[in-house]
Amino acid sequence: MTSAPQRAGRPQQLLLALAVGLILSDSSIVTLGLPAILRDFDASVTAVAWVLISFNLALAVAAVSGARLARGRPGGAFTLAMLLFATAGVACAIAPSLGALIAARAAQGLFGAVALAAALELLLMSTGRGRAVSLWATAGVLGAAVGPAVGGFLTESLSWEAMFALQAPVALVALAGARAAAAPESARANVTSQMRRPSLSPLVALALASAALSAALFLLVILLIEGWGNTPAVAALTVTVMPLAALVAGRWARGRQGLVPAIAGSLLVAGGLAALGLMPGANAYWTLVPQLAIGAGLGLALATLIGASIGDDGAVAGPAAWTVAARHAGIVVGLLLLTPIFTADLEAVRAPTERAGLAHVLDAPLSLEAKIALARRLNAQISAADGEQLPDIEGAFRGLDVDADERPALAALRDDLEQELDRGATQAFRRSFLAAALLALLAAAAAFAAAAAARGAAGSPLSNGSTVPRLAVAVPGAAAAAALLAAVYLALGGADFGPRAVADPCAQRAHPAGVERTQRAALATLDGAACELGSSRERLLRTLLERRRPAGVSEDEFADAFVAGVDRAQKEGALSAVEAGALKFGLRAGGALGILGLLLPE
Repeated sequence: MTSAPQRAGRPQQLLLALAVGLILSDSSIVTLGLPAILRDFDASVTAVAWVLISFNLALAVAAVSGARLARGRPGGAFTLAMLLFATAGVACAIAPSLGALIAARAAQGLFGAVALAAALELLLMSTGRGRAVSLWATAGVLGAAVGPAVGGFLTESLSWEAMFALQAPVALVALAGARAAAAPESARANVTSQMRRPSLSPLVALALASAALSAALFLLVILLIEGWGNTPAVAALTVTVMPLAALVAGRWARGRQGLVPAIAGSLLVAGGLAALGLMPGANAYWTLVPQLAIGAGLGLALATLIGASIGDDGAVAGPAAWTVAARHAGIVVGLLLLTPIFTADLEAVRAPTERAGLAHVLDAPLSLEAKIALARRLNAQISAADGEQLPDIEGAFRGLDVDADERPALAALRDDLEQELDRGATQAFRRSFLAAALLALLAAAAAFAAAAAARGAAGSPLSNGSTVPRLAVAVPGAAAAAALLAAVYLALGGADFGPRAVADPCAQRAHPAGVERTQRAALATLDGAACELGSSRERLLRTLLERRRPAGVSEDEFADAFVAGVDRAQKEGALSAVEAGALKFGLRAGGALGILGLLLPE
């Protein structure tokens, strides 16, 4: 007679878990749609990051207040909050501007905070404490992990707006879970009696782990799509590794006593993020093993820290609300800390990437006319790209007309330039991933501090005799695995992977095979002038394309540098003495205009 009501409540429990997963997936589902949003609203990476930040910030700020609101009538609170959450999702889908989208996202976070608290109250009324907390926590962890993949597939197959529009029908389906509110008032009083805050150390560890994981999702997705040019669907398929690993690890962690899994999980996350920061190649397969480590660490750390914060007895609603606040505050802090590092590094890597690209152009076996035309197009794309974007290589090649016998070389050059962009993008994310790895190490330290504090508490799970052996095995094992992963990527050249270094213009250089004498003379003159000015030929070429002199160089100094370049071309046999004399006279008389006429004829 006692089992029938429980079986009848299971569909409602699963619907409540669906609501929790939907809301917490919203903290990450938009990640794979950010590049499309960036382009549609012509925004910067920093501005678009607020589509994520606003939701998580609102959820963090409203979590505890939302739990208080949901205490009296959780069924009504859940219904109203989910309806408003769905409405805000539709507002996101039809947002006419980035500002409107960010505002609607903040509204989703506020309503989601109430719905999360009410869902936990309803789960507690419909089933036992252990199952209720397990369903609530697992749904949240999996929702956040699966979110990017789901968002990527929706963006690729439909649009980024579909990610938000389709949340409304899912939210309405989940509303049926409110039927679980039909519980005795005594049960309601038992589960909502207190709003205590749990111990600080597990919350700090949870916040730091969440800050680190925000990099694994936000930065990795931006790298896959904007950096390496993958489609949202390919990126979505790539990042499914994390939720699969989290699912397996989370199932293993459930029911384990103590904070050992949280410490080990945070160390695995740190190792995976360090490996992402030390990738020796620009290909999605280099992310797979680090994602396995991050996903396993995610499943171990978050589930354990949430369980430790809520505890096995006493009030549930207050501690659970504090875990939501800590987790999403950590995501906000992670995004606010790491986005500026990434954007600054992207700006820093632009110049060496552009120089490497121009070096490929100058070294290509193409005619001088084709090189000049392509160099001008590339310079236009470089000038058009702002500080948070890399230039559009395809735009430079589109419509470029060359002789049929030069087309294979042009195609090979395009591949070389795309590879340089990939190398530059990979380097631009390095410090951000490594900084996120440091956050994960701090999370491990905070979890260790929480374990040490709990070990001395009477009746603590960490005070039993099995904890020390598990601590002695699991934590060093996770640390060794994390260190090994990072060391392997480092040994494979991850620290040096980036745009190729341009050659010293003062050194003797072999010119491309088969180039005509005029091109040899132009290239040798460019090298000689760059050497005289203490620059690179690629940087000097950009100043010529922009019809200007290098900063701090006078007209006479500029002309003298190219006179030295003509002397070098003569020494290399590309110019006769008569030709060199005539060119030097023209340079003295014509100045910069004479230089442009020599090297960059119209």
